[in-house]
Amino acid sequence: MKYKEIKITSIDSRPDQVRTDFSEKRIDSLAKSIAEVGQLQPIVVQKKSDRYLLIAGERRLRAVKKDKKEKIAAVILEEEVSPEKFRQIQLIENLQRQDLNPLERAISINKFIEANDLTKKEAAQKLGVARTTLTLWLNILDMKEKYQKEVLKADSPITLSHLSLAHALASRTDNPNKANQLLDAVIKHNLSRKETQAVIDLFYKYLHLPMAEAVDAVLLKRERMKLKDYWAEDNKKYSHNLARKLFRSFSNINDNLEEFMEEEGKLPEADQEELLDEFLYLYQIMGILIPELKKDSLDNLLKQIKTK
Repeated sequence: MKYKEIKITSIDSRPDQVRTDFSEKRIDSLAKSIAEVGQLQPIVVQKKSDRYLLIAGERRLRAVKKDKKEKIAAVILEEEVSPEKFRQIQLIENLQRQDLNPLERAISINKFIEANDLTKKEAAQKLGVARTTLTLWLNILDMKEKYQKEVLKADSPITLSHLSLAHALASRTDNPNKANQLLDAVIKHNLSRKETQAVIDLFYKYLHLPMAEAVDAVLLKRERMKLKDYWAEDNKKYSHNLARKLFRSFSNINDNLEEFMEEEGKLPEADQEELLDEFLYLYQIMGILIPELKKDSLDNLLKQIKTK
């Protein structure tokens, strides 16, 4: 290979290149950068008779054209580049520069794997990435188009990590619909990765638990933690207030219940009746302290809490 400046008009782009989405805003920004400090990285081309075939650097080429320059710095490959090697070079360069969006990246890697009849391990080695990372990138291809588009949105709560969790759930349950339900909940409730994992943990632990109830349990915990933080801050000012002490007592009960659920999962039948009696007694006491509780049924109160 050799390096020199070549005429822009002598360069042809390949129709089967990796990148398909070209942001005019980003190309404009790159053009301004090149105008100010020059072209810091050459494009890569292959010599074809008296012309050149672009191998890598489509964005740089477009940016230099915007800057009205006649020539561009290029690394010239003299030998023939096979379609497979072309895609590998483009992929590696774009992966190193992080120039591809998640869907473009996954589609390109998948084409590279199929064209060369590679395993994921072999493809990861050729592209210079960890196999687990490559698998994470490819998961997007198994998702519905709706979720693929969500990942590309800047303000979407769904990330590749969420898709990986959903993919694992679908594989373990052999039910893609469970993954869809999970991702719909992520979008609707803006679930973090940690909250999404908590939903899955509940679903795995209680196999007959509907997905909606697992999500509700995580949302309830989210709201309780917000309230707990608020009261913790408030208690610094009113540490001897009886109402604050009462709240701390309930908070401790909730913490103990959550700990029991995580470790044991299910209350022995011998203890269920006694605990239910304690709960009903507590409910009656709360009805005296908070008269509004007496105006509605327990079922409706629970529905109101879930709605909030």
